[in-house]
Amino acid sequence: MTKQELAAKIWATANVLRKNIKASEYKDYILGFMFYKYLSDREIEFIKKEGGNVEELKHVTEADDIKYFRDNLGYFITYSDLFSSWQTLGKKLGAQVVTEAIERFYQSLSSKSARVFYVYHLDVDRHSGVFNALDAGLSKLGENIGSRDKAVRDIIDLVAQIPTQSQPYDVLGYIYEYLIREFSSEAKKDGAFYTPHELTSLMARIIAERLKDRSSGSDIEVYDPCVGTAGLLLNIGTEIGKYHDKDHIKYYGQELITETSNLAKMNLFMKEIKVDNLIIRNADTLDEDWPIDPKNHCGPLYVDAVTANPPYSAHWDPELHTSDERFRQYGLAPSTKADLAFLLHCLYHIKPDGIMAIVLPHGVLFRGGAEEEIRKNLIENNNIETIIGLPSNLFFSTGIPVIVMILSKNRAASDVLFIDASQSFQKDKTQNVLQESDVQRIYDAVIARQGIPHFARLVTKEQIVAEGYNLNIPRYISATQEEAPYDLYALMTGEIAKDELESFADCWQQFPQLRSKLFAADGSYSRFRTEDIAGVVHADEGVAAFQSDFQAQCQGFHTYLTHTLIDSPTDERTHDTITDTLFQTFRQSPLVDVYDIYQAFSDRWTAIEADLTLIHEEGREICRQIEPDIVLKKNTKTKRFEEVMVGMRGKVIPLGLIKKTYFPEDLAKIQKLLRKADETAANSQGIFENLSEDAKEAIVKDDDDTKYELKKLKAAIKSPIDLTADDLAALQQLLHEIDAEKAYKKKAKTAAAELEKKTEAKAQALTDTEVHDMLEKTWIAPVTDAIQSVMQRVIDDFIRALKDLEEKYANPLSELDKQEQEESAKLKSLMRELTGSDTDVKALQLLMEEL
Repeated sequence: MTKQELAAKIWATANVLRKNIKASEYKDYILGFMFYKYLSDREIEFIKKEGGNVEELKHVTEADDIKYFRDNLGYFITYSDLFSSWQTLGKKLGAQVVTEAIERFYQSLSSKSARVFYVYHLDVDRHSGVFNALDAGLSKLGENIGSRDKAVRDIIDLVAQIPTQSQPYDVLGYIYEYLIREFSSEAKKDGAFYTPHELTSLMARIIAERLKDRSSGSDIEVYDPCVGTAGLLLNIGTEIGKYHDKDHIKYYGQELITETSNLAKMNLFMKEIKVDNLIIRNADTLDEDWPIDPKNHCGPLYVDAVTANPPYSAHWDPELHTSDERFRQYGLAPSTKADLAFLLHCLYHIKPDGIMAIVLPHGVLFRGGAEEEIRKNLIENNNIETIIGLPSNLFFSTGIPVIVMILSKNRAASDVLFIDASQSFQKDKTQNVLQESDVQRIYDAVIARQGIPHFARLVTKEQIVAEGYNLNIPRYISATQEEAPYDLYALMTGEIAKDELESFADCWQQFPQLRSKLFAADGSYSRFRTEDIAGVVHADEGVAAFQSDFQAQCQGFHTYLTHTLIDSPTDERTHDTITDTLFQTFRQSPLVDVYDIYQAFSDRWTAIEADLTLIHEEGREICRQIEPDIVLKKNTKTKRFEEVMVGMRGKVIPLGLIKKTYFPEDLAKIQKLLRKADETAANSQGIFENLSEDAKEAIVKDDDDTKYELKKLKAAIKSPIDLTADDLAALQQLLHEIDAEKAYKKKAKTAAAELEKKTEAKAQALTDTEVHDMLEKTWIAPVTDAIQSVMQRVIDDFIRALKDLEEKYANPLSELDKQEQEESAKLKSLMRELTGSDTDVKALQLLMEEL
């Protein structure tokens, strides 16, 4: 299921239920039921792997049998409590069924699982756990038992369609983000917050790069003190897992909000992380120092990496922490801005060779007082490695721009890398989004630690000290590039200064003959030789050679992708391997930004990855399989969205591609029939518009005199009262055109139905060679076509820039002055010929003197 399909299904159910519950609570029900479904499915998979089947779960009642499940899964769900069993209950399924099942689930937990999913509070004699919303909050779903039970069934129907197994994206995190975005006003009030995936990916990759050479076999411990839904931890685990055994990654997380900490547990558990490696705590990070090392007499635990996106400018009480080890060396953050308190907590918990990445507001870089003192100590201790300035409006919950700061302990180097990525984004409605190419560009700059004009600068400690320990990014680097100023001589003459033409130096170097074809030089200034700039550029031999060379590179990359994605087995490293090859292939391509090429690939990778996941799970045969194409449509009577089948679709290979490839003549026939239908419709409209007023009045609709009614048209022809012979002939011709249009559409519909059958049959009978060809057209061709378009955009942008330059100096002041003088002379000549009274003549003389 794609993100778009998932979003549509969630929204359809949300529209029904959102009047009863708040957005923040609605997501808890969706995600809670989703996790329960995952646990049920996992149990079913387990018994199948053990050689049994689902029916055998009905007979698992003995203590030893239940213990076997608890020892292997950490829990046991009875047959009647399985999510799939709920779906068979019909209207018998309700809130009480769910509540009782959740209670039995808690009782079944092993001691290890109970530590993660269940907490008993002795002081108030109650329990809480990951299913709080399902065992204690179902009463909020309706005013009475009937409405609550109906709401439970609606949510379960929705969740049944949500994939809980491996997907090429974080399903739970995406649902969380989607819901808080759609219920925007409520979610902001409730403090709902989600770190965009692209940002978590950037931070995770930076951390993983630092840890990739750690000795294999040893545990790698990562920690997030403001864990949220665990998106940051999950991304770090994914990236580190490319280099290390995933079973040797330990996850520590702390979260203040109970419901959110439960979501973190669910999210991590659904990624098959061992219970022993999953330590999530519900507590206040600043008030209680954690994690604690059980092997070191309960002293602080130092981990390999810490990552965090803490609440911005939170309030805390520094007076309670005057002797706190976490802050003793650096100082206490002010009570109204705890940003640097979170930073120091993170820094305290990393190992001497560890690394941390934290998201913070820009204010920490330049605010004075206590924060300035902390900043000074961090700089003097060489803790700050990198500061990355990000675009505004990246986050749903706040529009302020933020930074990512990378820090470490015991660092020998003292320089700081500043990156201004404030302009690195794509606009998506009201939000700014980091593209994959933006993430890659920032990551590469962090790893290279070299200066890049208008993007990155390595700054010495001495320079920072000279700036008074102010780390405000614009003091050191700015992504904003000033526009070329107007040249005064060029404004006067229309000639173009050599300096402005030098802005195209890369193009002149690549196309050595083109400059002289476009411009006539006279010293330091030049004039355009031609008005047909595009024609001259496209006709240039150097441009043609550039395009040919790039096409050859694309063809080589096309061959490589085909071999890698279709002819060879793929794994979780495939994407990175392709990325490395892409940069090796195109990094030295002149004029073309390799990051634009990478974005062209990334835009299409999500769909490819989804197909690869299906093939891994179900085998190559899935490429020949088709399934009902289900869409959500709004029922005009009930006003509810309903699933409607609109035909069939290929699970991997699009049926439309099969039509184009194997049945082009059938498609052409249908298109011809539809064109004829359009032509007859146009003829009908033309005849109608040219009818006499009497004829029109006889056939127009009662409520819309711009349209005709077929029933009235036939009646008027049958009984042509008060109509002339010409009117009658026109109406008969109109009816003929209408009938012809219907006939063409009917033939097109019949032909389309026949083509659908042929296409479906062909899809299921594709040979191995044909499957290979279809996959190449589905996956590879769109990528290389998109890369080709990147090159073409370079040429188009070059031509556009030249035209803008021509327009800039198209009306020189000297010519305007000459025109003005000529027009003034003509006016004077005409005025001399005027006659009138003495007063008029004197007035004309005075006016001519002024002119």
